[in-house]
Order: sequence, then structure tokens, then C-alpha cells
Amino acid sequence: MQKRVVGVFGFLLFQLFVLPSAANQEPPVFVFGGKQFYVGMSEREALASFSVCCELSPPAQTGVEKRPAPEGLMLGHRILAREGSPQSILGVVYFSGGTIVRMTRSLDDRVDTWNDDVVAFARAINRALSPTMGDRDTTVRVSIRHERMSNAESDVLSLSFANGRGIQIHIGTLDRPDAHSNKRDFATLDETLEPAKPN
Repeated sequence: MQKRVVGVFGFLLFQLFVLPSAANQEPPVFVFGGKQFYVGMSEREALASFSVCCELSPPAQTGVEKRPAPEGLMLGHRILAREGSPQSILGVVYFSGGTIVRMTRSLDDRVDTWNDDVVAFARAINRALSPTMGDRDTTVRVSIRHERMSNAESDVLSLSFANGRGIQIHIGTLDRPDAHSNKRDFATLDETLEPAKPN
């Protein structure tokens, strides 16, 4: 299980922070069935590409995005693998004004989203963020660094808020298996307090 959690956050680091820095000039894209999709892409072009690789549920013709939705919620179309493939949800696309305005996809399909350890890890992050975030937007500083210790190396993902609260996630590998667990890969989640940053 720990390997899966480590895999999730390793993939997160790569997808969210390494790839964008290497291609800042181009808009970020998602790829489904070999086709590229991005925010701002015309709905017509997107639907033509989806028709080759995927199915939308509900279908685009239903106009689900025009229906009334609870405040702050957008209604979208699930992106499903074509018939003959496992009917898994590949992602969700949201249209407005004839263009894609938002897309989502799983960080890592290999992670069991029903696994108790994965759920507990996600809830721990939520509990740590809630006192600072609440139901509102706030600014967060994200940093990543690589550490080499005497018996391990790790990537450290830090989320820091202006008031000094933060979260630090270590995703690492021991040089030798741990004596108690006999495992090398580990992930830790810590809350941090630092001096508040001026606005």
C-alpha cells in the first residue's frame, strides 16, 4: 500500500511541477486515446476528437452544462473508454460558451481509490488544510526539493500559507529495507508552522 501512496505523490510531483516547468510556453494538455485536449479548445474540435477515442456520458447533445446546478458547482460529461475497453471513467470535461473550460482526470489509475490507507491519507491532508482554507480561496506557495540523508533520499513537497501554517510531504526510499517493515519506500505527512509571510 505504501508503494501506491508513494506512486501517487511521485506522479503528482512529476505531472504538476516537473512537466509544466519544461513547457511553460504551451498550454497544458490532457491526452485521452492519443488525442490532446486543453482548456480553451473549441467544443466542436473536442467532440470530433472524443468521437474517435472515447464516449461522453451524458452525451454532449444533452446540454448538461446548461442545466441549473448548485452554486459553485459545474455540470460536466464523464469521459469513458470506447466500447470493447473496460468502462472506466478516464476523466470529466466541462464546456461553456462553445469551449472547454475545465477538465479533470485521475492522478494515477493504479491507485485503489477505495483503499482505507489511501482514503486516510487524503483525509489527513484535508484536515490539515481545512483550518487555513475553509470554504474559500487562498494563496499557497508550493515548493519541491530533493534531499539526500545518510540512509535515504526523498522528494519533499511543501505547501505553505501566508499565515505560517503548512503541509510537508516526504516521498522517499531508504538505502536498505526498514528493520520493522522490511520495506524501503515511505511517505510521511507533516503539518508545519513557520513565521507568517507579509502580504
